[in-house]
Amino acid sequence: MDREALNYFWLLSMLTEKIISCVRAAGGVPLLLTATREAHEIKALVSKLDGFVFAGGSDIAPAFYGEEDKGTIAPDLDRDHFEVSLCREALEKNRPLLGICRGCQLLNVVLGGSLIQNLPDVNGSWSLHRRSDVMKGYVHDVKISVPWLFPNHHGDTMMVNSMHHQAVGRLAKEAEAAAHTEDGIIEAIWAPAYKYAVGVQWHPECLAEEDRVQADIFKSLVTKAGK
Repeated sequence: MDREALNYFWLLSMLTEKIISCVRAAGGVPLLLTATREAHEIKALVSKLDGFVFAGGSDIAPAFYGEEDKGTIAPDLDRDHFEVSLCREALEKNRPLLGICRGCQLLNVVLGGSLIQNLPDVNGSWSLHRRSDVMKGYVHDVKISVPWLFPNHHGDTMMVNSMHHQAVGRLAKEAEAAAHTEDGIIEAIWAPAYKYAVGVQWHPECLAEEDRVQADIFKSLVTKAGK
């Protein structure tokens, strides 16, 4: 395994640990799930669990939103099949869910939307969205259009971190944009028809320890899951 791959898996491990800490701090009991393509296992998971976090990670294969490969990098098909099915089942059973980075994109795909496969191909300011220091702090503003998702934030813009080369493309009919960047990239979505189905393109788990607004994203999920 080369150094780049090792760094990638280290980052995923650190992000997972931070999500676990955030869910626990919000009052939830976090459980890690392993991928499966067995429909009965996925149904059983959703029937037994109160809410879900879909974390960041590899690109989603474009076949899941009806497109050919136009810059998608190394999708994990086992994870894609599992998370698409799990997210679909969670929505069907109206379980609260939060999508982070890839998870935000996943929510849009499952609801029927598409992705921008490679931001550099369509956006001259794409480097704004791809910073290697995602754990170290804030890099750009987002303009908030659904304030209730961030109840302890004051104002219509918010600084966030960022590390992605894909983004929500065609917004699903059941979804609404909740935040954008200045260059027009959708940074948060929600699906009003569901109990709590929210996606954020940034990584709140890296900011939540010192930022109440980011911590409250997990608190909202856990609160909804407990009702």
